[in-house]
Amino acid sequence: MILMFTLHYIRSKIHSCFPTVIRNLGNTTIHFNKGQVFGEATPSFLLNANDKNICGSPNDNTPMCNLITPSEDILKRRKDELSETDFKLEHLTSDQKQLLLETLLDRSTAFSKSLKTIGCTARVIPTFNFRSHNPIKTLPFEIPHAIQGTIKEELNELIEAGLIHISQWSLPMVLVKKKQNPTNPHKPASYRMALDLRLLNTILETSTYPLPKIPTLINEISKYPFYTTIDFCKAYWQILLPEEMQDVLTFTTPFGTFANRRLIFGLKTAASIFQALVDWFN
Repeated sequence: MILMFTLHYIRSKIHSCFPTVIRNLGNTTIHFNKGQVFGEATPSFLLNANDKNICGSPNDNTPMCNLITPSEDILKRRKDELSETDFKLEHLTSDQKQLLLETLLDRSTAFSKSLKTIGCTARVIPTFNFRSHNPIKTLPFEIPHAIQGTIKEELNELIEAGLIHISQWSLPMVLVKKKQNPTNPHKPASYRMALDLRLLNTILETSTYPLPKIPTLINEISKYPFYTTIDFCKAYWQILLPEEMQDVLTFTTPFGTFANRRLIFGLKTAASIFQALVDWFN
């Protein structure tokens, strides 16, 4: 199955038009003529422009952008985690800084700084096409004894955060040493866990979804006096994997085998899947 996305504009009686994304779930190309009417959109409710709850109905808790609504505990943790020093605003004037800080802190529940508080969306459902459906099973790579305790702690944290679960498939896990924090040179080294997906990627069909070109993006932002960079917290891990794909992305360790519940980096179609999500918000 080939997934292709196209951007169309819907005319509205209230506003001139607004964009929406259409996804082709079939195996054949579908052509639309310019100005062709192929559907009718009706609002479920009207959202006030001043309403801060842009991802939920002002009348109930129904999500309107396919976000899996976080619990009250997660929202409280996000608020408690955030501080003024998390935002780099030194280049602004004092008035600009104060205004922006008030705006950001007023929306503190939109920011996450830990695994247990990251978001989750089903707006884009990852779909994978494999040339072979035979399960891949490999032996785990050796983990140095000195860091096994650190890795086990991180695995437990991922399980508690609901990002992985125990599984029977197996791909090898690799460890990448993170850069040492220069402000705390005595802190023990930390490691980023990744999967060796080379074998899986050989049987995974390449995505045709286009990625943006850097020169185009630079030209686009060059006309603005200000621009803001916002880093996604564990970006890929905010995309929920369908249940049938979770076992495929399983890694094996000396402490057991674990399946990913969320999208992971290293998969050759991951960037295209995430870009489709970003384009939807654009």
